[in-house]
Amino acid sequence: MRQRWRDSTGAGVEERLDEVSADLPYELQSKMFDQLAAAGVAGAGLTVTLIGSLLRNAPGLVWLPVVLFGAAAMFAISGNSRLIDSLFKRQAAFRHSKLYVGMAVGLIGMAIGSLSMAVYYDGERESGEVGQAPVKGVQE
Repeated sequence: MRQRWRDSTGAGVEERLDEVSADLPYELQSKMFDQLAAAGVAGAGLTVTLIGSLLRNAPGLVWLPVVLFGAAAMFAISGNSRLIDSLFKRQAAFRHSKLYVGMAVGLIGMAIGSLSMAVYYDGERESGEVGQAPVKGVQE
């Protein structure tokens, strides 16, 4: 059992970093930007769909996640564009790429949180409206 665990964690694997292509990190970074942009667009689409159905009567603040998801997608696309430009100019791109990834991930996290809170508050508001039936014997 212990050997199986050790093998699954890669403890016995010798990494040959000197054989890794110098282009691989840039390719992986570009793919990460693509995935972050797709997540931002998908999140914005999901939010708009929820606003049109489940959150139809929610306050206007429910559009905040759409803006945040859209901004995350724009940061990811901008980061990918900056990465490509830097590579064409043969300039370092690591620091800028980390900044763009961090901003995109942070915005997606904020968007998920604000969407979750919008769903929660809309559910609380609706349950509060339904639960306020008049009590017999109490005059208003």
